[in-house]
Amino acid sequence: MKVIFFRANFYRCKSSLKTLGLLFLGVYLSVFSVFCLSSPNLVLAGGALKTCSSMSTENCSASSQFESGKADVLYEINQRSLRRYQELANKYSQNNEFLYSKLVNINSRGGVRVYTKNALLDALNDAGFSNSDIRALSDTDYFILLDALESQQLDEKGNRLQEQVSLANTKAKASVDIYTAFIEAAHAKRQAKRAEKDSAETATRTTIGIVTASSRDPFEAVDFYTGVFQQPDVDVIWLPLTPAFQQAVYIESLGGQGCNNLVFFRAQHSLFDKERLYPERTRKQRSWCEDNQLAMDTLSILDGLFFNGGDQSKTLAALSIPTGKPSDFLIRLKELWQADQIVVGGTSAGTAVQAGGYNNHRPVPMLTSGNSRGVLSGGVYGVNPTSQRCEDNAQCENRLAEGAMTINPAGGLGLFNFGLLDTHFSERDREVRLIAATASSGQSFGFGIDETTALIVDAKGPFENVSFTVLGEGGVFIVDMSKGKSDISHSSEGVKRVIAGEASFLPSNTSGEIIAGELNVVLEPQVKPANFKRVDQGKWRQESGKLCRKKDIIRWQHDNNMHVLKPSKESRVNKLRYCAYSKVPFVVYD
Repeated sequence: MKVIFFRANFYRCKSSLKTLGLLFLGVYLSVFSVFCLSSPNLVLAGGALKTCSSMSTENCSASSQFESGKADVLYEINQRSLRRYQELANKYSQNNEFLYSKLVNINSRGGVRVYTKNALLDALNDAGFSNSDIRALSDTDYFILLDALESQQLDEKGNRLQEQVSLANTKAKASVDIYTAFIEAAHAKRQAKRAEKDSAETATRTTIGIVTASSRDPFEAVDFYTGVFQQPDVDVIWLPLTPAFQQAVYIESLGGQGCNNLVFFRAQHSLFDKERLYPERTRKQRSWCEDNQLAMDTLSILDGLFFNGGDQSKTLAALSIPTGKPSDFLIRLKELWQADQIVVGGTSAGTAVQAGGYNNHRPVPMLTSGNSRGVLSGGVYGVNPTSQRCEDNAQCENRLAEGAMTINPAGGLGLFNFGLLDTHFSERDREVRLIAATASSGQSFGFGIDETTALIVDAKGPFENVSFTVLGEGGVFIVDMSKGKSDISHSSEGVKRVIAGEASFLPSNTSGEIIAGELNVVLEPQVKPANFKRVDQGKWRQESGKLCRKKDIIRWQHDNNMHVLKPSKESRVNKLRYCAYSKVPFVVYD
């Protein structure tokens, strides 16, 4: 297996490797898994895995070319698409005449009939349907517009045009390293299975499953993730698990016609007309609905399962029955994972959804929306998040008070129960929101993973010890509230909150563990950090860098919050690509 696992378990396997005389970097270490602990079973990326593809050529080296790959999602305005729009709008919406008249007006002008998304919205603006009109559309109306007008793109042989991926030409080395870490972990699971059984009866090829349920359009995302993981010795299988799928299966279990109504259930999740664009994938979803054993049979052959980014609430719903209880698939997945038979990975929402289970005699919640701005006074709410379209739009449906954040109090899938998980972290200044959510939930730890960065985890089931290492461009922020305090006061001026605890920041190649509820961190990299481009984003990360300049106390104000860092005798710092630190006391207040 590759050096990544040497990094992940180095601090626990170093003496064994020295004894064997195998302390070599950058080579395959086949005996590593024999003499050291097993390979990681969670690869949790913080999002923004910048990857070269035909739809993201800005992430490619200059020499990259895609001869027949899908380059963009395109939309058409013609008589056929207008009929599709009108049929969907009449069926699922009560508020479509004004928008329809603008589409008819655009069609009557002739000229360009195929648009990118931005060009389509510009055309609507020119026809008198303003940006404020577009923002005011409900999710149902907005996605009926896009799905009905989406053009079916075909290659010269009449096959559906697909997005193509090239890891070899991806400029962001950290993204490739993270994907590779997951693939190699899946390889290790396959090798371990062959070692346990007669190799003649066990498949040699590694099998990776992908779940794209976090996307609003899970069918469209399949091409990308298939391309990411497809290798000569890897089989990739898409699992058509979505919230609509679970609704249909549940209705079938009650004796109803769930599978016959998949189109209706998709529409409830603002997903329309996918039978036209992805006939093979919608057929697969229906066949899995009609024979639920197909999901279990597929799970049994997987060595790795990867969850995409988007909306973690959608992925949770895709693996739960509508009553909120875990599906049989999720129950079996947890059994296989705890038996170290499968590695689970994810990026962004695919990472956030892994949090759950119980710790400190309380549920570990799943973060769902919100930011650090005003969260101390705005509060943490256990309600459904707003639409992803609504983060910066005051006219959106179900918008919460300014600064409020939402969590699912019952948590997500529950494979990671050592604390809360947050993503897109330092870049979006999410430290205070993670601190507030950790404190309000009564948990000891919260983990914030930067973009193009992964937390590589070796966990052995709930309530037991965990070790981890960091891989990628950024780092992982850890809030420790095990000895922290939180105080809330109410006055005529409003709610005021003060939270005190300890913070650590682990850049790439540093590591740590939680043993008996105690966080221990190793800030000395065990291998030379990769030469990634340094990106200083996020106010907390910038200000905390002063710790490595021996500042006794650091104060700053940002996002309506006050921040104070003051090192103690137990604090440690190490100047790496970013300032690494551990057990630094903090106070945040508004």
